[in-house]
Amino acid sequence: MLRVNKNIEPDFLLEFKRKKTPETWYDYNHGNIKSEIKTFILEKEQYKHCPYCEKAIYNINEGHIEHIKPRDLFPKLFQEYNNIVVSCNEKNSCGTAKQNKYSREFINPVIENPKDFLTYNLASGEIIPSFKDVEDIRNKRAAYTIKLLNLNNYILKDARKNLIQILEVYRENYDEFASYLQFFLDDGHSFPSLIKFYME
Repeated sequence: MLRVNKNIEPDFLLEFKRKKTPETWYDYNHGNIKSEIKTFILEKEQYKHCPYCEKAIYNINEGHIEHIKPRDLFPKLFQEYNNIVVSCNEKNSCGTAKQNKYSREFINPVIENPKDFLTYNLASGEIIPSFKDVEDIRNKRAAYTIKLLNLNNYILKDARKNLIQILEVYRENYDEFASYLQFFLDDGHSFPSLIKFYME
């Protein structure tokens, strides 16, 4: 998962709210406002990555507006800017897997740094809790978030494992290893926190 550093709510969105005075999320179906929101968040805050699985989102149609605290459970937060991110459209993970489920154990990438809770098993490609004690609340929160978002489904796990194998080849064969890893980051490759973890 990636930390999302939210900007100040953009002027175009404030203007939309002022003019349209939306009463529900369905009022956002008029015009291009959802596309504008997705474009702004993806480019300015998430650097074209899903904050949950970290896959690159190259086109706004590959992502959807995700309410971290679901609208059904928190109806008053339907247009709270700090409650929305752009999640990928994968069928079996991320926002699609999360749906309307939520608890206080969920790691909120807008107000917390997922790196404080999650790490990687480089042998398997799995995301695992940083804290091993199962009684530790940080372990419980990590386990809950991983399960809720289905972050260790076989597609994501295999993709991360393949990236680890590629990085290992670079590490073993190139003196400029750090430069190659930086290129992966600068190029917007999927799983940037895994690349940074590998660099450490």
